[in-house]
Amino acid sequence: MSERKYYEAESRLKDIRRMHDRMNSGMVDEITWNDLEMDEVFLEVNHTKSFIGEQLLYHSLHCGQNEFADDVAVEISQNTKFKKSLTDKIHRIGKCRESYYLYEILQDSELMLIEHGYVIYLLQVTLLIFGLLSLITGSSYFIAALGVNIAVNFAFYFMVKQKYEIYLNTLTSFKDIYTVSTQLNKNQEIRKYVTDKERETIKALGGINRILVGVISRRRASIAGDVSSLLMDYLYGVLLYDIAIYNIVIKKLAMKKEEISTLMGMIGRFDIALSVAEYREGRKYWCKPSASDYPEMKNMAHPLLDAPVGNDLSLENKVIITGPNAAGKSTFMKAVAINAILGQAIRTCIATEFAMPKMKIMTCMALRDDVQSGESYYYREANYIKRIIDEVRDCEEPLLIVIDEILKGTNTKERIAASKAILKFLSDKKVHLLLATHDVELTEIEGYDNYHFDSKIESDERFFDYKIHLGISSSKNAIALLEYLKYPTEIVQTARSYVDENRRSV
Repeated sequence: MSERKYYEAESRLKDIRRMHDRMNSGMVDEITWNDLEMDEVFLEVNHTKSFIGEQLLYHSLHCGQNEFADDVAVEISQNTKFKKSLTDKIHRIGKCRESYYLYEILQDSELMLIEHGYVIYLLQVTLLIFGLLSLITGSSYFIAALGVNIAVNFAFYFMVKQKYEIYLNTLTSFKDIYTVSTQLNKNQEIRKYVTDKERETIKALGGINRILVGVISRRRASIAGDVSSLLMDYLYGVLLYDIAIYNIVIKKLAMKKEEISTLMGMIGRFDIALSVAEYREGRKYWCKPSASDYPEMKNMAHPLLDAPVGNDLSLENKVIITGPNAAGKSTFMKAVAINAILGQAIRTCIATEFAMPKMKIMTCMALRDDVQSGESYYYREANYIKRIIDEVRDCEEPLLIVIDEILKGTNTKERIAASKAILKFLSDKKVHLLLATHDVELTEIEGYDNYHFDSKIESDERFFDYKIHLGISSSKNAIALLEYLKYPTEIVQTARSYVDENRRSV
């Protein structure tokens, strides 16, 4: 996967998802996200240049409700000058770790205010009074009081600075956002994609930006280690100037949350378009999804595979898939769900054709026992499927359901009985369903189309075509696989004798 080389984001996924965790969950819940290994998909798609684009892309893949700027992505792919100009500007914002907290600071701005803020102004006033009295009277008493005041101010400054350092650094990212937004709006080629609301927002936030200019320039100079800048930093520390400005800015941010979110959305929109354009360029083939009453695809493949096998399918009816393990059932079903997510979020499907309605996606696939909670595999699976049943009852929009090996955590007799009941319940519901099973008894239920994947073992070789075929699997390869894996001959022969016994008893 080329994304590993492009940007090592895995270690920072917790920071990347900070914004998403504070927003609505959208059309993909966390169970589905984990089932489909969507973190890996995100890393593959992610070619963003800024922390905002990165966070909003992560959220968009969960949500699918944001309007993707496909017109911008198309121009990026066709206009080299446009792409370079956009890339150079957005790249300036960068991906400094503190920046990933900006959205949280906006949402909790009132909580980010320095505790007992009135102390700042009290210390500033006493510093001014003692300073003037020292100059006017020359009294050692007032000079001593001034010295104590300076020491207290300095201690207070460093105490507050240490506690709020991350927030102070994050404000730098706001300044960069404002600067880049202004530059984008001034560029004639890019300006046509900036909305009137965004232009008005740029004007409305000019005041906050001006307040921050001096503070940020001094911070950058002091970091560079310039002696005069360090002295100025100490002077402003004694005056508590930057600390007071921080409180003022935080108060103003609290009143301008919507406007700042608008600017972040603007940057994110352009950055995601850049990312998607680059992702598309790296694919052997892809298509934009079209609207349809049900999912339908041609030559559809899994986005994470280097040499995928394309498949065709129409989900006009609900589908049950049978076949042996490792034949491609799970990978295919994941590919359908992932492409549905990508199609809605970034209008990009790994297929030659992909049509679908706007829909929510829910899965029950990658399950395991939870040792810490004491939950068994079956208990967790039943809970996961129950959340889908509840969604079917409440959901007003189309729903794509993907279930792999339904209820395999319990005994055969009860599994088949419960599975049949669930499938019968879903049979007349307006949902699109993909279900994989080894229980051929389930293929008899009315209202479901049957498809299968297959494999062959010939001359000690196992062959897969990874293609979906119409009908029920007739594969009898389970015991042949044991032989292929060099199980002891007596185990293979005994297994075959048991099969023959079962056939005679039927």
